[in-house]
Amino acid sequence: MNGFKRICAALLGGVFFISGVLKLMDPTGTSLIVGEYFKFFFRAFPPAVLCMSVGIVLSLIETLTGAALITGIRRKATAAVSAFLLIFFTVITLILLIANPSMDCGCFGEAFHLTHLQSFLKNLVLIALWCIAFIPLKDLGEPRKVKHVSFGIAAVSVLLFMLYSLLGIPLVDFTSMKPGTGLLGASDPVVDDTVAYIYEKDGREGAFTTDCPPDSSWTFVREQRYDQGMVDEEENPEVPLSFSDAAGEYADSLATDGQVLLVSSFSPAKLSDKQIARINDLFGTARAKGFTPLLLAASDPDSIADELRDQALLPVTFFADRKDLLTLNRANGGLTFISDGQIIQKWSARAYPDSETLDGLLQKEAAETMLRAESRGKIRLQGFLLYTFAVMLLL
Repeated sequence: MNGFKRICAALLGGVFFISGVLKLMDPTGTSLIVGEYFKFFFRAFPPAVLCMSVGIVLSLIETLTGAALITGIRRKATAAVSAFLLIFFTVITLILLIANPSMDCGCFGEAFHLTHLQSFLKNLVLIALWCIAFIPLKDLGEPRKVKHVSFGIAAVSVLLFMLYSLLGIPLVDFTSMKPGTGLLGASDPVVDDTVAYIYEKDGREGAFTTDCPPDSSWTFVREQRYDQGMVDEEENPEVPLSFSDAAGEYADSLATDGQVLLVSSFSPAKLSDKQIARINDLFGTARAKGFTPLLLAASDPDSIADELRDQALLPVTFFADRKDLLTLNRANGGLTFISDGQIIQKWSARAYPDSETLDGLLQKEAAETMLRAESRGKIRLQGFLLYTFAVMLLL
């Protein structure tokens, strides 16, 4: 019976751990979710730094509680903390179920979207697992001493993962503007129901999609389109990215034709002089290689000159909605490569591509670049989860 109770505790811990990691992977997105909760419950709009701090702390507590549940350390204390979190989450989701606001619970960040009913029922199932795992509280047993080491390794790994996410962009993009998404008004409209990317390995070919990319041992061959004679908007979504010039004229078409390197800043006033200089250098290199450089800022024509403090960037600066820019790239000053209206790859403001990488973007097929980047991010996230679960369960 104790074995079954430990399995239930581990299952509960797994949900806590994965939910927390997915939110820690995208701290900016998590802060937006926290902001929506403040808006719903308190009719307030707190500073972004407060939303970010609250989101990170809650996600970290959730993740470490999951690790403690899986490893089985400090079982009574872990039972108390997890019970508090479950009651808190259940009450919140019940209120959302009754009020039915147009917002997502954010239980798993941007990765999985649940309805209010699904979120509430999920919490009821987790409460049932908690009851099986910890009732009666007096007979919980003690873990092996090595499990404290397992928890310590997992905790340090989570902290390093959190730091990596704070300094960069999410390993896997789950937003509506993730790589592979076409921008509305692209020069080559999608007219195919299915697009497959053909790779070769050991003399044989295989077809892959953006949802199921190959590993690095495969070699890109070609793009294969299967024309059904109609547009499937659900399979081939297009999203708008609207921006205007200083005169207020829409200039969306600039991002949908040719090879575009787009830097987005949702807080241009917070760009440092060093960042602005790096953007200017990047744009100079990109322009010489044949890219179209664009800077989209959540600002207005009257303020942008003071915020950028660099007149050289003004001719390629345009103005867009802050929320759209947060969706496009989570980094303030993040870079996005767009090829003929299709989002291909993203970089954080701290890791712009060098001249050699820019040459590679022009020489390789855009589809290959996109699949490689997406595959790399997914493999890293899966590797982190497999590593931490192996440490917690097997050590």
